Amino acid sequence: MDQVLRNRSLWMGLLLCAAAGFARPVFAAAGENPDLEAQFEQGMEALEQEHYKSAIETFRSILTRDTSLDRARLELALSYYRTLRYQEAERLAQEVLDNPQTPPEVRVTVLAFLAQVKRDSERYGQKHEVTPHLSIGVMHDSNVNIGPTDALIRFDLNPLPASALKRSGNAAVGTVGVDHLYQSGRRVELGQRTGMLVWQSGANLYWRRYHDFNDYDLLVASVNTGPAVLLLRHWRASLQLRSEFLDLGARALGWFHSVNPSITWQFKNGELNWDTLYTRRSYYRDSDSGREGDYVATGLNLGHYFNNRRGTATVGVRGIRFFADADQFAYSAAQVSAGLSTRTYKNGSAYVRGRFTYYDYDGDDPIFLKPRREKEYVGTVGLTHEFKQPDDLLKGWVANLFWEGTHNDSNIGQLFSYGRNQTMLMLSRDF
Repeated sequence: MDQVLRNRSLWMGLLLCAAAGFARPVFAAAGENPDLEAQFEQGMEALEQEHYKSAIETFRSILTRDTSLDRARLELALSYYRTLRYQEAERLAQEVLDNPQTPPEVRVTVLAFLAQVKRDSERYGQKHEVTPHLSIGVMHDSNVNIGPTDALIRFDLNPLPASALKRSGNAAVGTVGVDHLYQSGRRVELGQRTGMLVWQSGANLYWRRYHDFNDYDLLVASVNTGPAVLLLRHWRASLQLRSEFLDLGARALGWFHSVNPSITWQFKNGELNWDTLYTRRSYYRDSDSGREGDYVATGLNLGHYFNNRRGTATVGVRGIRFFADADQFAYSAAQVSAGLSTRTYKNGSAYVRGRFTYYDYDGDDPIFLKPRREKEYVGTVGLTHEFKQPDDLLKGWVANLFWEGTHNDSNIGQLFSYGRNQTMLMLSRDF
């Protein structure tokens, strides 16, 4: 898709250069018919403003009145190309190429345009892409007793966290799965512009197995599916349905069923993303029944590219609400986050992220008879290296080394204040 975006400005320049060879016939005819000249200028203005539907209607009208105007035919081909109508673009460009009066310098440009149209048609036309993937690694956890954690969902499973029973340990970590992308080849008309409809699905199995504390071994099996619409250089939107089965300590923990709509607006050197996550959490064990409920989170994330997209800076805000069956587990939360990543050397990049979340629980803690108020600070520092060189032993693999530190500050410090450090080395690749 990025290649298409780069080619948009490229082909504008190329076709304008090629069209110079046809400028005289067009304006000669326009001199005989001023309306035709005005109509052509309207089409060019619509094309420049990315009002593609109007541009297509205008250039088609011009060709209806005078079929010999190859300049208008090229502009119509470009309009079709930008609205993903590759067959129409190819047909019109071929007509210009078949015209024996087409100048040689224009033929070269049109041939290049045709080659690009064919490549994009094959790449973004109707097709299925299946991508298996695998990740394996090792982790050191300074506070195993905290149990599973997630960037968005606080599991909150343990009655006595690490402040009382802090234990460190090593674990093996892995993920195996498959992603499926169906490019329908269908266009979605959205005002003056055209989007591409795709369908994204996947199945994944994640595991974390501790060497010494198997009660905290975690297994997550998940499936997801849903549609997405891509509007080139403007925005993309998706709706994902997800179902996860969780197993903790070789015992079934529960099912999480989620709905996740999102939309991303793109602009020069950046993008703005909004998403909402709704999750229904159901547990198997009677002791966890009070933790069942509905989790809702929504927020905005702003990303900015710099240094010719070699670096990315992000900042985000999120509001969270968990409607648990028992008030002592229900909470409202506010979250802010920031991050920075940059390519630091050939095939390698570094990143740093930070997240702060304030939790306000509804009900009183049953021991201290007061509601919990907590501040959670999470920081991550990492380095990623892609093995791309022909002589790399791990060619095709990506190595990720990172450290993540968590500090939780609770008003019930005896039970819920803790610190945790996790260091992980992962190897991953797509097949």
